[in-house]
Amino acid sequence: MTYQALMFDIDGTLTNSQPAYTTVMREVLATYGKPFSDAQAQKTFPMAAEQAMAELGIAASEFDHFQAQYEDVMASHYDEIDLYPGITTLFERLPADLRLGIVTSQRRNELESGMRNYPFMMRMTVTISADDTERRKPDPQPLLTALGMVNVAPENALFIGDSLSDEQTAHAANVDFGLASWGMDPNAEHVHVAHRFEQPLDILELFK
Repeated sequence: MTYQALMFDIDGTLTNSQPAYTTVMREVLATYGKPFSDAQAQKTFPMAAEQAMAELGIAASEFDHFQAQYEDVMASHYDEIDLYPGITTLFERLPADLRLGIVTSQRRNELESGMRNYPFMMRMTVTISADDTERRKPDPQPLLTALGMVNVAPENALFIGDSLSDEQTAHAANVDFGLASWGMDPNAEHVHVAHRFEQPLDILELFK
């Protein structure tokens, strides 16, 4: 089928941000007297902030303080985050009438600070951050909100992400899921996958 809209996750899909995430989380967790292993980084990287905090034993009441520390430290590491090869070319070649958007668990400030220098952001019709809906991925509300804003029915859209949370979000919203294999969690067992993309430019095959 020909999709009318493509929605994208950011971390692990558009940007290779896990190395910076690991560095920042180690610094923040040190203030709580907690270590942060590579295995913990792999497990928590795809999670929303609240999920990661619970996994790491940080009280939910610490959310605002924890998130403020994370964003403050991350601000000095944005230059360490790179786009995956082919992402810029992908957006240059996607059909001009295709509605594009971002659905992320990042906070609005992190989204805008981290992505503002990429020209392809001008093509985004909608961006949904963790601040924009009451519920967050893997709840379908963020994705359905984005599709409502671009006036595209779920059955005419594709959500592209790398994590099990992204897959669950798409499935709950009755939206096809495209797995970004270049950033996927190697330990996740993906079940509801309409398309598996080995590299970003493979997405263009949908529109030939």
